[in-house]
Amino acid sequence: MTHSDSTPGAPRGFALALLLVASMLGTFIPRVAAAQSDAPDCIAIVAEMLKPTPSAGTIRASAGCPSSGPVTLANRWTQRGGRGPTERDALVEASSWVRDARLYDAVSTVVRDVSYPIADRLAGMRVLVAYADEGFRVSQQGEALSARPARVATQADGPPPVDGRIPMRSTMREEVKREMARLASGDRDPDMRRSAQRACATLGCAVPAKGK
Repeated sequence: MTHSDSTPGAPRGFALALLLVASMLGTFIPRVAAAQSDAPDCIAIVAEMLKPTPSAGTIRASAGCPSSGPVTLANRWTQRGGRGPTERDALVEASSWVRDARLYDAVSTVVRDVSYPIADRLAGMRVLVAYADEGFRVSQQGEALSARPARVATQADGPPPVDGRIPMRSTMREEVKREMARLASGDRDPDMRRSAQRACATLGCAVPAKGK
């Protein structure tokens, strides 16, 4: 991928953009500095992700930026307002590749918060189940998707998962299982309950009896 934004002022603009996103998410300012380890393509990806309607390709590409990607993806998840199925599917796909505590917390917030659209909550649930699935592979990648070796592109299942800069908590899988069990028994939306019940069947979490 080639981007025209290669002026000397670009890194500064990139840092300012990340600072804006980080302030939205309540993250610590020192974490923003870690974005310097992202690939050069990530500068342009961050700028696109801050637009009102980033393309599905940009959303997917952001997963290849281990420092800035989790922040911009988390920002997209928690934004209110209309979201089309194309953006939602791209968010699910990109987020499922990335293991980072900032993104996990943002997706968890959407899933728990009944004020978000049901479609967004169900999409977030798919991501959480992918995180908690014991078969979910994680490998560190320090390059944007477009900059990865050709052998990655030949993998049948798509790019390998990406470790972000802020590790997942060691209790993440148990947290997801507890949340799925809670939603399966007590969420007010029937679609959420049914999806959480299926998630529990996949993850092996026990659904408490109603009223307990």
